[in-house]
Amino acid sequence: MDHEVVLARSLAAVFEQLAAPLRLGDWLPEVVVIAGDPGEPCGIGTVFGLRLRRGGQETSGTGELTAFEPPRSVAYRLVFGPNTCVLRVTCVNTGTATRVNVYQADATPPLAVDLGSLHQASPEA
Repeated sequence: MDHEVVLARSLAAVFEQLAAPLRLGDWLPEVVVIAGDPGEPCGIGTVFGLRLRRGGQETSGTGELTAFEPPRSVAYRLVFGPNTCVLRVTCVNTGTATRVNVYQADATPPLAVDLGSLHQASPEA
C-alpha cells in the first residue's frame, strides 16, 4: 500500500521528521507511545519500544530502523503482537517542495498513515 503527499517544506526538514523514531506518532496515528532516548543518534539498527492503539486495544511492540539514507530514504520494521509491518519512506526534492512516498508491506490490516499531519509541523526558519 502506497501513500503520497507533496509538502511545501524543505527536503531536510521533512526527512528529519520522518526519520526520527520518536516522531512516528506524528504521521502514524495508531502509534501512541514511543520509548527511546531523544539524544540517541539514529541509524540502521536503532531499536525502540512502542505502543499501538488499534480497535480500542493497546498493544506493545518494538521498532527498528532497517534503512537510513539521509535525506532521501528511511525504513522501519514494526513488530506488535503477532503482526509485522515494514514501512519504506522516500523523499524527493521537487524544487519548491518535497514529495513523500510511504510504501507499507506485510501489515494486515495496514497501519493508518496520515501524511497530511506533516503540513502542520513547525514552520522552517
